[in-house]
Amino acid sequence: MVRELERSSAREKRNLSDFPETAPAANPVFFRTYSRRTEAGRETWEEVCDRTVKGLQKLGNLTSEETQLLHRMQNQLKTLASGRWLWVGGSKWIEQPENFSGAYNCSSTNILDWRSFGLLMDLAMMGCGTGAVLEPKYINQLPPIRNRLTVTVQGEIGSTPAQSRRQATEIKIAEKTATIYVGDSRQGWVKSYQTLLELSTDERFAGEVQVFIDLSDVRPVGEPLKGFGGVANPVKLPDLYQRCAAILNKALGRQLNSVECCVLIDEAAVTIVAGNIRRSAGIRQFDSGDELGANAKNNLWQQDENGNWKIDPERDALRMANHSRVFHSKPTLEECIDAVRKQYYSGEGAIQWAGEAVARANVDLLSTPSLKSEFLKAYDEGKAKQWFQERYPDMTAEELEHRSVRLGLNPCGK
Repeated sequence: MVRELERSSAREKRNLSDFPETAPAANPVFFRTYSRRTEAGRETWEEVCDRTVKGLQKLGNLTSEETQLLHRMQNQLKTLASGRWLWVGGSKWIEQPENFSGAYNCSSTNILDWRSFGLLMDLAMMGCGTGAVLEPKYINQLPPIRNRLTVTVQGEIGSTPAQSRRQATEIKIAEKTATIYVGDSRQGWVKSYQTLLELSTDERFAGEVQVFIDLSDVRPVGEPLKGFGGVANPVKLPDLYQRCAAILNKALGRQLNSVECCVLIDEAAVTIVAGNIRRSAGIRQFDSGDELGANAKNNLWQQDENGNWKIDPERDALRMANHSRVFHSKPTLEECIDAVRKQYYSGEGAIQWAGEAVARANVDLLSTPSLKSEFLKAYDEGKAKQWFQERYPDMTAEELEHRSVRLGLNPCGK
């Protein structure tokens, strides 16, 4: 016992010396966010460097000299891999094809069907930052809400023995009812969430759906996530279905508006705490003329008669992401000033000049200042695609479309 304590003490002292004294927050942040549990205890910084650099060597087929350089620079804190890679890089989990997105810090998704919502939840559960583009040309492709959902949650979380739990979500449909048996896996949670959304527009029903959500197979709080790392945290899961159903029911007979789409995404983000390792960083991009989106967080916090601050419960989930308005014509000075003023008072109001974003994302074609200037003028006039076509006539329609909509923002670094 004494020897074990001595070894533990020596390991702790070594850990404390991994980072300079001038960075007092380094150790708690490192052990909270990047050090994985092993059979020998928590990883040291040197062990994280070994794991992540070996992963990069394998991923990039690096030479011995390149690998040694990376290891030395990272070990000396002169350069670092991305935050996501520091957590999952070199692990067995990231080598599985279905998990590759977990190595990305950030993503951007155009919200145009129910699969888009499911994808965002999947990405968030892997720890990837989620960007959602909520402009009319995308969300107007969503079908109108036709069915009222009445949700009943049944089955106690953790009640099914581990060896008997479903891993995949199963759905049973009857004349007026749908039962969702939530699987004990990332994919299981995602499918249950996406299925609920799909039921709101499912033409097999005549306007009413009684939805039963069975959580018996979901592992309890604190149980390890052996592959991803961290521990399970399904505390918010039961509320997810009720809250999403309430949002969908309010839109009965019409399409969802941009803020309703946003709240549906954010409710899933509230549910996710990525194995207690990382919060769900997010950004939502609205059209510049979308007043609902621009004012979605106005008066989010309010004072009661006693002066106590409280948050609007129906909009609480909006705190999960930053909001930006996308300008497809260069914003005026007045519009920029209004945005800065709004940020001063509410913390929101960021704006994006889409032309600049698209230009930066096509730097391989806009390699000189004059080319970029020409392109920005064309974009401001609504002729970006025409500009590409005239200069690159062999470009396929698919590539043209892809290059023209590269305006997703970084949800982690904003």
